[in-house]
Amino acid sequence: MFTDIIKNTLLHKTRKGIKPVLKNTKTASYFTITLTLFSLSFFGLFAIRPTLLTAVSLIKEVNDLNKLSIDYENKIGNFITAQSEYEKIRNSISLIDKALPQYSEFPAFVKIMENLAVKNSFIINQFQIDAAPISLSPDKDKLNQFNFIMVGIGSYPNMRQYLEDVVNSLRLVSIDSLDFSSEGGTVAGILRVSVKGKSYYEP
Repeated sequence: MFTDIIKNTLLHKTRKGIKPVLKNTKTASYFTITLTLFSLSFFGLFAIRPTLLTAVSLIKEVNDLNKLSIDYENKIGNFITAQSEYEKIRNSISLIDKALPQYSEFPAFVKIMENLAVKNSFIINQFQIDAAPISLSPDKDKLNQFNFIMVGIGSYPNMRQYLEDVVNSLRLVSIDSLDFSSEGGTVAGILRVSVKGKSYYEP
């Protein structure tokens, strides 16, 4: 009961205070605008502000996702380019391994030399290979080598073709020196050749 009396008294006083203000049109307009601005500020603080914060957060997330998408597109493009380049050289990789094997592979090297000798009717009398470490070198970027000495006989054309085939073979080989001498007299046309050279491998 007492509360109702207070409420009625406050409402009465408020109406009584506002009524003269509202009678003046200009003052009523200012009052309405002020009340509207106050209401907008109030609702903006408690309702619009969280919405704006959410919108700003979403815009930032969208920008981050766009940037991430561009990064992924660049990586995919780089991967496609690398794949394309790999396809160009894929068939050559096995040739590279044959030219520069991981190990010294003495038996395979000797087999190449023998096959080329048979092809060119060149007879190998002696073949000597310097010792090379069996285990891999700790220096992975170092090009390793081993020396060899070969002594053989054949006609000059056959010997020349044989040496050209050796140098042009898949296995990387270099000739350091050649020593010629006649075999069976000058009439026979047979030469004895001593070859010193190197072959390489890359652990």
